[in-house]
Amino acid sequence: MNIKEYISSGIIESYVLGIASQAERDEFEAMCAQYHEVAAARDAFEASLEARLLDSAPPPPAFLREKVQTAIQNINTAPATEISEEEERPQPRIAMWKWMAAASIVLMAGSLFWAFSLNSKYQKAQADNRSLQAQVNQSSAELAQLRSEAEMLHKPGMKMAALQGTAAAPGAFATIYWDTASPSRDVYLMINNLPQPAPGKQYQLWALIDGQPHDLGVCDFEIKKRLLVQMKGVHNAQAFAITLEPTGGSPGPTLEAMYAHGEL
Repeated sequence: MNIKEYISSGIIESYVLGIASQAERDEFEAMCAQYHEVAAARDAFEASLEARLLDSAPPPPAFLREKVQTAIQNINTAPATEISEEEERPQPRIAMWKWMAAASIVLMAGSLFWAFSLNSKYQKAQADNRSLQAQVNQSSAELAQLRSEAEMLHKPGMKMAALQGTAAAPGAFATIYWDTASPSRDVYLMINNLPQPAPGKQYQLWALIDGQPHDLGVCDFEIKKRLLVQMKGVHNAQAFAITLEPTGGSPGPTLEAMYAHGEL
């Protein structure tokens, strides 16, 4: 079996995202145990997927940090208070009506403070709940999008090209999915590993047709947070390449800045 072709077949994405059949899962796990390259490719995809999700995940709400800090402080037992000689001395008695009036004022003030505090906590809890619900909805939508894109990889007529790194970036790796069954011949790019571009630079995708490059569009580095990004369609191509160009793209590829290349 050709290990590179097996790795590039889309089975890794299907297995990790949970859409592979049981037979495919059994076969894949056996291949991981037998071939180090397959297991390494699985680990690399899991790491890149986790990085995408973590990059898009919102920070934890501040109220959680406050609750943790309060709980830690409460662990420490307060020192026992000592009664001073002044406190032990008998205090003059206050007339009953003055005591009752003072107690009523204190009670009323305490009730108002308690009501205000309770209402403030309720409003804050409602706001925190809405924020958490929004975060859950966002994460659910992103996961649903990832699953939808993963399922698209198995469409009939979908061809794949693994783009390997060049001398400019030996560790670079990307994958092209070309929907040859669609009328527009849609092209999708998956960035597996590309260096962070310098300011004022963008990656540009090219299709090679009869040895001539054809522009398929530029992409921001932020698309690493997604599984796939749709590029321009192409009706005929023998290979694909990615170059680093000035922001907005170039009319022709900068060959010395070619970061990845692969044939169908």
